[in-house]
Amino acid sequence: MHDGEFSRQHPRLRTSAKALICAVVSVVVAVAVTILMPASPSVAALPTWPANPNWQSLVPGPSSDDVRPVSVVRTQGSVTNAAALVQGTGTTVITVPSGGQPAAIVLDFGKEVGGTPYVTVSASTPASNTVRISTSEAIGFLTNSSGAFVNDNGSQINFTVTSAQRYTGALRGGFRFMAIELRTAGTVSLTAAGLNFRAYRAGPAQYQGWFMSSDDQLNRMWYAGAYTTQMDMVPTGVASCFTQPVIFDGAKRDRAIWSGDLMITNPVAQLSLGTNSGPYVRGSISAIMNLQASNGRLTSAVGFRGCGAFDYAVTYSAYSAIIAVQYYRYTGDTAYITSLLPRLENATAYHATRLDANGLIVTNDNDYWQTSQSGEVTEYSLAYYELLQNMIWLEGRVGTAARVTDYTNRANALRTAINSRLWNASAGLYVHTNTRTNVFPLDANMNAIRLGVATPASVPGILSYFRSRWQAHGSPITQPSPSMTDPYGHTIEPLNNTWEMMARMQADDTAGALELMRRLWGLQVDPNSGFYTGTFWEFVMSDGLPDRGFDSLAHAWGAGPTQVLTESVLGATAVNPGYSTWQVKPHQANLAWAQGQVPTANGSLIVRWAQDTASQFHLQVTSPSGTSGEVWVPLASAGSVSSALTAGANFVRRSGLYDIYTVGAGTFSFSSGPSGATPSPSVSPTSSPSSQPGTNVTVQAESFSSQSGVQAVSASGANGGARLGYIAAGDWAGYNNVNVGGAVSLRARVSSGGNGGTLQVRTGSQTGTIIGSVSVPSTGGWDTYTNVTTTLSGVPAGTANVYLTFAGTGNLFDVDEFTFVKS
Repeated sequence: MHDGEFSRQHPRLRTSAKALICAVVSVVVAVAVTILMPASPSVAALPTWPANPNWQSLVPGPSSDDVRPVSVVRTQGSVTNAAALVQGTGTTVITVPSGGQPAAIVLDFGKEVGGTPYVTVSASTPASNTVRISTSEAIGFLTNSSGAFVNDNGSQINFTVTSAQRYTGALRGGFRFMAIELRTAGTVSLTAAGLNFRAYRAGPAQYQGWFMSSDDQLNRMWYAGAYTTQMDMVPTGVASCFTQPVIFDGAKRDRAIWSGDLMITNPVAQLSLGTNSGPYVRGSISAIMNLQASNGRLTSAVGFRGCGAFDYAVTYSAYSAIIAVQYYRYTGDTAYITSLLPRLENATAYHATRLDANGLIVTNDNDYWQTSQSGEVTEYSLAYYELLQNMIWLEGRVGTAARVTDYTNRANALRTAINSRLWNASAGLYVHTNTRTNVFPLDANMNAIRLGVATPASVPGILSYFRSRWQAHGSPITQPSPSMTDPYGHTIEPLNNTWEMMARMQADDTAGALELMRRLWGLQVDPNSGFYTGTFWEFVMSDGLPDRGFDSLAHAWGAGPTQVLTESVLGATAVNPGYSTWQVKPHQANLAWAQGQVPTANGSLIVRWAQDTASQFHLQVTSPSGTSGEVWVPLASAGSVSSALTAGANFVRRSGLYDIYTVGAGTFSFSSGPSGATPSPSVSPTSSPSSQPGTNVTVQAESFSSQSGVQAVSASGANGGARLGYIAAGDWAGYNNVNVGGAVSLRARVSSGGNGGTLQVRTGSQTGTIIGSVSVPSTGGWDTYTNVTTTLSGVPAGTANVYLTFAGTGNLFDVDEFTFVKS
């Protein structure tokens, strides 16, 4: 039975069928793989991953700009039919008797939202009433000690109700709960309450990257980090200080551009939204660059305490430069980075002026400790070292060899000075400052590992010490005593914990990194925590929770798990700009499988891997045209062996418990396991879009960038082992950055055990101009393939986003791959 035969009798009611179908397909795939393996009783079928991980179900963004509450938390005083504001029908009536206390209703939106709150009044007596709206990210911060409603940050909204109409208040950037109070004696009837959403609203179609694994908690973390970033993305016209879209530090507070937060949210935006995030990232970077001081220092923040520059710490000047290089690494936007290069070079020169006679950064800035730092601060020198590393990489691509040499010499000297003066050999740890040699901060030690300053021999001891300091809900910023403490009492900060996760991943302590992730962020994705927002928080106390309404519960620098899960667990990172070359190095720990998609300048980089309890590992990488990379195949032990299951992969070397292969564009599969348990190469590589003019461009149909209704389905006979299935009328699939220039026709490899239908080719969007259309016949079976061809007209020059749309009735057809024919 084909994947569609069972469920397409009711095309939108597919869930019950999927479990059965996936089980059947898994058995078929397992049998097929076994047949390909050498005849040996010790060889088992390779582990695999779900054909349809259904990541779309975890996307948390609202489906409409008009966001309504999902439940009533409580009422106070005389309130009738409160549920009407949730159900969307009927009328809620709030009454305050003469001399009585205010009556109120508290609404829950279920997750963090932001925008302009409103109430729709259908009747009001007497002629003038006062209605107040209070908002809060957490229910516990919605009232004060006396029980009166308050905003958790900022002022409340007061409406003078004089007639039946919608009353809309000023922007409230981040909240989950909204209280509506009638403050005056009288009666007000409400037919609706909600907000006009004013952050970046992303549904599945806006996600150019995604992640899924066998662990539900980690999956929820990935999407919570993505949604945190979206809540902090501010479209044009929303913030008075900016005429371009930008990314703020927090949805509720500070609502300013902070470069320290962008160190995390810049990668998260790129990894989840791809090109959709570009205007926001560039807008933020440009706002910072345009306020560069004459001495080269880059501002820490823009829009905080006014619309101008705000200098906070020298580290943030380094971050402001690093985020620009990050952007180029992810996107390959050479024109933009070249325009910024003089500013970045001036910023790097500024940091050199802060070196003392020992070659270390000296300043008295606060940084996130909220207390003035003095002396040779280890973390400040490490921030400069990270800037130098980034500038070496950047100058090597768009700069000069002379600057590469200069920055390399400076970095080497700085690393030597840090290890000479700021390393406590007795403790085996990096110190806070040269004057506080018995204080061992988390940031300096983890960044020394992450940036390669720490010697390999010192890394296990550093990680062991900080592991012993862990609390139930994360890694504290420093030891209890002696210490430089945050005067606000915060003990655990997500930025430092993200650095520790990265350091542990780099040291191949994957289990430790994931345990730390669960400790700090696990409570934040628990709907029963009492503070759940579906987003990540700014700070927590030792109990893992925020302690004051002022704290932000949708804060950009808290989104680190999203980056770590994509770049370390999935293992996909950019080596050269725009992923023109890339690396895939999975860190699997005890996960059964993981898979995901990374947006690149040339299309999607797709990684899928699985492992079993018999020490077998299975990895598949699909790389876009114009790219190449290294695939690091994990080994269970030094005695394990690996195989490339696809022709065209070249073994390069073994490094620790990885075998390294190089590949170009296409789909490549690998396996590893005990000696004698891995199959021999057997499958030809599949094609992917070519970037060469005049060259036919073939796209695997299941490697879509966006979609509605369709799914990737493992399938017998499909090139690459999967095809685009579950196709019904009105469905569509999108493919980003396909080089269609010069194409004269399209050839599609299809199959149909149903009615067949019509395949339409569009550019720009799923409702864009049709450049080709072809009828697809029934082929007599879902695994019986044929090619159909249509001429094309109105084909754009160069690359375009291509969309396949589908028409017909009943069960239509599947698409294995399609080719833009250029000659």
